[in-house]
Amino acid sequence: MDSLILPVSFRKTFETLRENLEKRGRPDIIISMGLMPFASSIQLERVAINMKDYDGVPDNEGATPQDEYIIPGAPAAYFSTLPIRQIADALAKEGISAVISNSAGTHLCNFIMYNVLHYIAQQGWKTRAGFVHLPFLPEHVQKLVHRPQNTPSLPFDVMVKSAELIVQAAAEVVSRKA
Repeated sequence: MDSLILPVSFRKTFETLRENLEKRGRPDIIISMGLMPFASSIQLERVAINMKDYDGVPDNEGATPQDEYIIPGAPAAYFSTLPIRQIADALAKEGISAVISNSAGTHLCNFIMYNVLHYIAQQGWKTRAGFVHLPFLPEHVQKLVHRPQNTPSLPFDVMVKSAELIVQAAAEVVSRKA
């Protein structure tokens, strides 16, 4: 199992991932993860749309795309190919709150999910892929200047356990269908 930290940049993020995929070859599963401010539970994303819009938050290079296609002429959307229902059930069995979300948004998380699924489709791979949004850590919440009372967060150890369960549930479903 490999991991890769991607830059928070519309210009660099998928390029970095694509280069990594080209070096390592076709994986069985790609699970992308990112933070969702103010999320109260883990969000398993169902759909990525062919749209980038900075949602009021520039990327780390200051990019602020508005109403732009990610890939002009490409499909309007892609659905996650991860077993999101089984993943949600596995998390629930461990007492970890998770929901299936029908939109990865329009910022970098959606951008990565869309690009990954499009790349897989273009390559003709059978790789399963999708995106998971995680809530803030308690340390993130403490640093917020204007935070509402009871801003949700998830401790690091619970995030690690969640990531392990997500990978395990996805791998079990993929290995049964292989």
